[in-house]
Amino acid sequence: MRHIKLKKVKHLSSWRKVSMNTWKMPVDPSTYGLLKFDATNFQEYTKEKGITPTHLFTKIIAQVFHENPQINRMIRGAHLYQRESVDIFLQVSVDHSGRDLSGTVIRDADKKSVFEIKKELMNSAKNIRDDKDKSFKKVKKIVALIPNFLARPALMLLDIAMYRFNFYTGLFSVKRDPFGSCMITSVGNFGAEFAFAPIPTISHVPIVLSLFKVKEEAIVENGEIVARPTLTVGATLDHRIIDGVYASKIIAAIKKYTENPQLL
Repeated sequence: MRHIKLKKVKHLSSWRKVSMNTWKMPVDPSTYGLLKFDATNFQEYTKEKGITPTHLFTKIIAQVFHENPQINRMIRGAHLYQRESVDIFLQVSVDHSGRDLSGTVIRDADKKSVFEIKKELMNSAKNIRDDKDKSFKKVKKIVALIPNFLARPALMLLDIAMYRFNFYTGLFSVKRDPFGSCMITSVGNFGAEFAFAPIPTISHVPIVLSLFKVKEEAIVENGEIVARPTLTVGATLDHRIIDGVYASKIIAAIKKYTENPQLL
């Protein structure tokens, strides 16, 4: 049974071919970027529509991936593959004690409204926190049964089966393509000014985004210092897939929709 719907990218640029065959998978994050946007309209839009910054930002990123399919890719062995859907993974803290961490995937997020994303995310997060997510419960039980010294080889074998050979089995209760196209973590409540989240090796996502609270900052506008609400985002990129050209397109698209969310 096929794990993910993928289509092989046949024509590679010389840079893409060299980078894919000289760098291994990012055991640690490869490239970092700190992004800041004017959040005046972003903030007003969330209040007007009764949504959170996470809901709106998820929709924005889904739209960015839809408009830039070149970033919605993954590497298998020595080949680059195009994902056929835009799925956004959002991390979910299971409880306030920090004992466990999970997440949920919004499938085909680019085809859903921000309100559909809000409803789906709220329901999924509630099920996880109320211990009603059957898949998460089964995975936790299986992981608990695996001895520590076998955890690494077991995860490696599962990763090879699902991503190198594109084979899916429900034996381990792991969902299909569990991390999707992109990961978003809302870290605004942690008290940090900015941070960069690591790319988990087993996620096979090209980008992880850290979303911070909208806050008022002093900026220079027409030679004068004024206060403006700003949105800060920390970006961690897999440079094998997203280079400077693609990164600039991502930033421009995020800026467009963050500063003008009505365009969505």
